[in-house]
Amino acid sequence: MTDFRYARRSAILGKSVFDHAPGTITMSSGAAYPPLLPDVVREATEAVGPLRAEAMQYAPLMGLDDLRSEICRFVATDGIEAKPENVLVTYGSKSAFDLALRVFVEPGDRVIVTRPTYMTAIHIMRTHNVQFLDIGQDAEGFDTDELERKLMRLRANAEPMPRLLFDVPDFHNPTGITTSLARRKRMVELARQYNFVICEDDPYRRIRFEGESVPPIKSLDTTGHVISLGTVSKILAPGLRVGWAIGEAGIIRRMALQKADGGSNAFAQRIVVQLMQSNKIVHHVDELTAQMRTHRDAMLEAFAEHLPEARIRAPLGGYFLWAELPEGDDAERIAELGVEEGVEVSTGRLSFPGDGPGNCLRLAYSFIGEDEIRRGIAMLGTAYRRYKSAARAA
Repeated sequence: MTDFRYARRSAILGKSVFDHAPGTITMSSGAAYPPLLPDVVREATEAVGPLRAEAMQYAPLMGLDDLRSEICRFVATDGIEAKPENVLVTYGSKSAFDLALRVFVEPGDRVIVTRPTYMTAIHIMRTHNVQFLDIGQDAEGFDTDELERKLMRLRANAEPMPRLLFDVPDFHNPTGITTSLARRKRMVELARQYNFVICEDDPYRRIRFEGESVPPIKSLDTTGHVISLGTVSKILAPGLRVGWAIGEAGIIRRMALQKADGGSNAFAQRIVVQLMQSNKIVHHVDELTAQMRTHRDAMLEAFAEHLPEARIRAPLGGYFLWAELPEGDDAERIAELGVEEGVEVSTGRLSFPGDGPGNCLRLAYSFIGEDEIRRGIAMLGTAYRRYKSAARAA
């Protein structure tokens, strides 16, 4: 076989979250619930009919003007003030985050993340050869006191300061924690003080099951230190591949010029415009939220019945549940046994930028219905008992 000269970034190999064992109940990725995928026949027909000269053409670099205006209107309900020049349309929020990294980060720069954090974001950051400054969480979310201590230490030692912070403050992926308003305000203060940019990834905030919503970090930003990353992947359909970044106009323009695709898919953009203009998206989110609440409840009940040893913090929204098994348990081995039983979950280690604890599991309740969730957790419970039995025998 030819010994190709691969780029260093391609040395990052391993199992993708999009690789699934055939025939298993999948609870390892936050895919959409198939029965609730929206019917967009009318919108698509209009896009390829009277609007085809726009929808079937290359899109503008920044995105369709109509969509950028609708996004401004959409986020205004959360207190984010934006004009079209502050909005860049992208292929989902992951693409927007990659563009932010291209604009702000050089190889070797530090990026601030939670411990644990979104596993796919870790992969994206590693392709940029970053160093991680990992920060813990508690019941209030992002630990700003720990961040401040570490930033003070770096400055005192004349070490390079972080360029960027990445966080999912609402129904955090993977832990499900929502960061408090006080902590969000402190994050913005620290960003100003130490001059780093916050990338606020916010795909889940509208999928709230109970409790009062917390203002987005971007709504607290008066100096342009926050970039808000949004997407319709979790509130409409991931296959549309439409996301956005909202930030200071100069930053957004620099991000746009880093796009390899030119203008993102105009056809999908036009569909999303129509769903926003008709408020169909709002009704869909209401229906989705109600459905996801029943999925979460089914998973919580199933854990209580089949795997009560796990410590669970019930998420108040979103797609994910974080399970901490007793200390010393090998979640990776338990996940392997789960596949043998017919269920697929993610080991928590994938969500840590460094060496994390080995006893955590990340599960998504978004893709399958209540009955399959209950069956899947029962299978996971069987896998756990097999693991404990083998450990005792050893």
